[in-house]
Amino acid sequence: MTEESTWRARFVRAMPATRESRIIAANALVGSVGTGMFLAGSALYFTRFGGLTETQLGVGLALAGVVGLLTTVPIGRLADRFGPRDMLLVVCIWRAVGYLAYLRVHGFTEFVVTACLLFVMDRAGQPLNQALVGRLITGAERNRTMGFIRSLRNLGFTVGFSLAGVALTTDSPTLFRWLFIGNAISFVFVFFFLTLLPRVGPAAGPADAKNAKNAKNAKNGKDAENGGKPGQGVIPPIRDWRFVAATAANGVLFLHDAILITVLPLWVAEHTRSPIWMITVLVTTNTVITVVAQVRVTRHIDDMATARRATNRSSVLLTASCLAFALSGVLGAPGWAAVALMAALLLLTVAELLHSASSWEISFALSPEAAQGRYLSFFNIGFSAAEIAGPAVVLWLLSRAGPAGWLFLAGAFPLAAALSWVGTRPKPTDTTPGTGAADPAADAGAKAASVPAAAGS
Repeated sequence: MTEESTWRARFVRAMPATRESRIIAANALVGSVGTGMFLAGSALYFTRFGGLTETQLGVGLALAGVVGLLTTVPIGRLADRFGPRDMLLVVCIWRAVGYLAYLRVHGFTEFVVTACLLFVMDRAGQPLNQALVGRLITGAERNRTMGFIRSLRNLGFTVGFSLAGVALTTDSPTLFRWLFIGNAISFVFVFFFLTLLPRVGPAAGPADAKNAKNAKNAKNGKDAENGGKPGQGVIPPIRDWRFVAATAANGVLFLHDAILITVLPLWVAEHTRSPIWMITVLVTTNTVITVVAQVRVTRHIDDMATARRATNRSSVLLTASCLAFALSGVLGAPGWAAVALMAALLLLTVAELLHSASSWEISFALSPEAAQGRYLSFFNIGFSAAEIAGPAVVLWLLSRAGPAGWLFLAGAFPLAAALSWVGTRPKPTDTTPGTGAADPAADAGAKAASVPAAAGS
């Protein structure tokens, strides 16, 4: 085999394995480029040209975030009924129109109304996309596809931020508006790519299986059992205490995102003696490692036992990262402060990779197939809550306690890992998630995994 063919073979193996996973990964890249353009310039646009103060912008986004939080699960329920692909098509059109509507906004009231209407569908995109992956892709390729999605999103955000830099440097209203238009166009492309995927209808649940049996009995002249509507017989996620525990733990662990995006720049600039350019170095390092390593990390997390161990390790690394951040705030020499910050960033990044991969496996494993839309949407509430409240909570803590505030965070992550273990631990008589029916295969797998899982916790 020639060197060229060897490299070609390696390249093919490095790509998503199925047509569906390649299309979904391409979607992630295109959509994130548009989102990156919007995020980089939207705050400045609204405060300079949209008639909003910084406080009004923050309050408006918080209100819209709450609306998105409250509507995520109902949208997921619609995906269970009509299929995640069809629901995502609606989401794409809704988001494209919504981001264009921002261009007509002037003043606080118009902004709040537009943002709330947009966030009805905007927050549903991520869990619906995960539900689509769960319906179209199985086995190890499922988590691998989620890894590609995350890696390409980080790459797309970087490209989008870079493109937005032109508008930021010129301060031109017209160029700022093109950031919104570019984001809307990206969702049109995503819509087109989604139409290339096979249509997936509602998954068969326990009641559907009973209805099929009733039809067979009726055909054979037997009495039919009491049936139900499609998807009935599934416990709502809010009543599945194991799933609620896993969701809450996931929200706490997801604070690593708030630390990276919001807290880190302010901490470096206001609380350390490190040079200010370290902010760019740290964020760029995180992006590069995520793009290169996320898919590789998912290879080692392919069942509940490995997901539990990855969650535990992630919490330990997050604790160590917090301690390193605290150290960076008390070191007087700029060079040593920069070293402590880089150590904190590397620990945070590895923890982020492990947590992301483990959260996908946990959310898939605990979601019944007939209700993946609503279960994954409920699980996403942990992410959304951390995005909305996380930055404010962490910044308040650090403003009050300084470097000692990191010690409180350092203790929160192991507690979250313990809560996650409570929600995901194997039981002597495990059941299929969301139903009351015993699953002998899952039960046997849980028993076999119990020894290593205990060792990892």
